[in-house]
Amino acid sequence: MDSAASYPLATLVELFTVGFAGYVIPLQMTPATLAERVAAEDIDLAASRVVLRDGIPIGLALVARRGWESRIAATVMRLDARGHGSGRALLQRLLRDARARGDRRMRLEVVESNAPARALYERAGFRTTVRLFGYEHPALAPAEAALVPLDPATFARHLAAAEPAPLPWQLEPPSLAAPPSTARCFTVDGTAFVYVASITEREISMRGVLTLPAHRRRGKATQLLRALAAQFPGVPLSVPPLLPEGLGEPFWSALGFRRSPLAQLEMAIQLASDPGGEL
Repeated sequence: MDSAASYPLATLVELFTVGFAGYVIPLQMTPATLAERVAAEDIDLAASRVVLRDGIPIGLALVARRGWESRIAATVMRLDARGHGSGRALLQRLLRDARARGDRRMRLEVVESNAPARALYERAGFRTTVRLFGYEHPALAPAEAALVPLDPATFARHLAAAEPAPLPWQLEPPSLAAPPSTARCFTVDGTAFVYVASITEREISMRGVLTLPAHRRRGKATQLLRALAAQFPGVPLSVPPLLPEGLGEPFWSALGFRRSPLAQLEMAIQLASDPGGEL
């Protein structure tokens, strides 16, 4: 296996495109969007691996790293390379690499309905830590209010200060502090904030809503989302399946959002004890 750092981003994107063809989650990636993801998620291309067969790349695993913790950010394998043990060998290599560099824990996310992938990870020792859900609303009732745009990193700073419960890697403050070019953050009065990953004619994709602790339970977040709906009338709102089960669920339900049909599992494996205390 080669280090992914040995390949141009265009080659890695090509592996993604082939490996994710027909996958349950649509994937559209370019070298530019992959570069943004590498920056936001702390993906270490030197630690990421390209699988070869007869010298030809057939698979890819992206590995992200923060401190003593790492994450399998994505794995893809060409369709004709599946079912021959390549995926198992790749996972074993990633775990060996992580132990060799002293990582204490490795995480990943997997679509809950992907039974073969779940079984592969469970056999390797991964265990489910939390279920992750998304929400969607086809037409939230609007309410006029002036949206104030902010640097998306503002959301990350407020989130870090709020001492949130454990979040998946993509929603941790460091990920949100290095946003893609499409990301935007809005507020109405500086007490509640929405992080929007992208806005198209088909969808407003949000990563989360945050109200400052001293201003909660006053309808601030509801006002903010209704103002967002007024600014972009008729555009459905959604949150990808990244929210831990129970987090904010009463809020989304009260606004008429429904859970999206796709759910994920965050899984983790303990690689070594943490000499500094609990992880």
